[in-house]
Amino acid sequence: MAVLKKFALLAVVVLLAACGVRGKSQESVVRRRLDGEPKTLNPILATTDQEQIVLALIERNLLDYDEKLNLVPGLAEEVSDSPDHLVYTIRLRKDARWEDGSPVTSADVVFTLTTLLDPKAPALTRRALFDGFVKAEAVDARTARVVFKSAAAGRLDAFNLPLLSAAAWAGGDVATHPRNRKPLANGPYRLGSWEAGRTLTLVRNTQYFDEKPAPEQVIFRVVPETAPAFAALQTGDLDEMKLLYAQKKELDAKAGTAGAPRVVTFDELAYSYLGWNNRLPVFADRRVRRALTMLVDRESINRNLYGGLAKLANGPLPPAHWAWDASLAPWPYDPVAAEALLDEAGFRKGPDGMRRKGSLRLAFTLSLGMGSDIQRQIVELAQQSFRKAGVEMAIQPLEWAAFGAKMDAGECEAWAAALNLEPNPDLAVSWHSGQAPPVGFNPAFYSNPEVDALLDRLKTTFDREQTRTLLARVQALIHEDEPVTFLNVPLMKWGISSRLTNVKTSPYGLFLFWPGAAGWRTSATTGPIS
Repeated sequence: MAVLKKFALLAVVVLLAACGVRGKSQESVVRRRLDGEPKTLNPILATTDQEQIVLALIERNLLDYDEKLNLVPGLAEEVSDSPDHLVYTIRLRKDARWEDGSPVTSADVVFTLTTLLDPKAPALTRRALFDGFVKAEAVDARTARVVFKSAAAGRLDAFNLPLLSAAAWAGGDVATHPRNRKPLANGPYRLGSWEAGRTLTLVRNTQYFDEKPAPEQVIFRVVPETAPAFAALQTGDLDEMKLLYAQKKELDAKAGTAGAPRVVTFDELAYSYLGWNNRLPVFADRRVRRALTMLVDRESINRNLYGGLAKLANGPLPPAHWAWDASLAPWPYDPVAAEALLDEAGFRKGPDGMRRKGSLRLAFTLSLGMGSDIQRQIVELAQQSFRKAGVEMAIQPLEWAAFGAKMDAGECEAWAAALNLEPNPDLAVSWHSGQAPPVGFNPAFYSNPEVDALLDRLKTTFDREQTRTLLARVQALIHEDEPVTFLNVPLMKWGISSRLTNVKTSPYGLFLFWPGAAGWRTSATTGPIS
């Protein structure tokens, strides 16, 4: 075992050194981890964390969130709406430019929205935010107007929207466009190189309109496995990574030691879950879905995998959200009651101990992305518990891009994932029956007419307390239906190199607010950047 660990560490050091920051001071470079490779860097098609983390440094949004989740100017100096909330006027910054020096214009706004709302474009996570869209038009080079046929609460959040360059992305299929791997940047960095499966190197964008970032380069390393990534963090070959509880404990024990990475913790608008494709016969009955949840010992997962630094998820909103309903009790770990529910649903054990309903076996394949040790351990624990109850689950690990594509297409029977929410999330994106693939991002194919009606009503509810009441009912209904197994809401634990400074956190994580990682500095880049 010691030989294997030593070999793994050596392999990572060699691999990271091979990226070669040739001609650059190591102190002007930030070395970051991706646990999987992005499948696209088209900002309106991106759905995975890996894609969003990279894009956060390449692209600005029309409006950005600050660390307190307030909307602030980005590419747009202002987005204003009419008194009836039907017309939104976007005024772009006059100095906003693409990396080739061309200005960001209203034509880019119109092109982006036209592309986003094209039914052929797989822009699953953003399209629902523009329900009721009528048209987008250029008023002048810096001003665009977006018209809707109906008012919607929270619509301003839709303009937390990155742009596509109309000139760069014109022509061809947006889903397969060559620019998806060679995006045109308008943010603080641009893509320097992309070595498939290994590295993405970002370099300063000399055309960027705002304060220049301190580090000259950001090198993202694709390191799927947690153990070699942690080894690289401790040797200084990586500057940041998400930590497991055991790794946090190890770093906590080294606190105060010169050069040791420090630990940053924070609550996040996210939760982990096991997804069930509700349109499949094995998952169509909510008693089966509840039973599967009650077979997973989430309290034990919390204690043993998260070190007690997690809460049980009880529905589609996490505790960090202002409308979270704390009164909903998570389904308990209760294998006896779970087996009774499966019997009641008609899935009874046969002579081989496995459950069937007529000729239908209670068997399925669960897919997951490679790279998360905790997720893998949770899935393996669930598999053992399911097997004892007569439920057969096969585990299918996939490379992240392939996993994301399969989930987006609604082709998974079951899957393990984490859902990161927007600061003011439109729950319709994930839970409205009209958002099932290939139209939207409801891969569970969840359908409840009352939930649909409530989600539709929420779009035109502008009063905060009324919104809270409606969201409470939505949470209660989804909790009863248990379309997925809501697992845990872990406290985020991050290891940060001692050489990184100005690292701030928010409920939106370390990266997806402004300036986020664009504001990081290293120990040798503390002065103004020209």
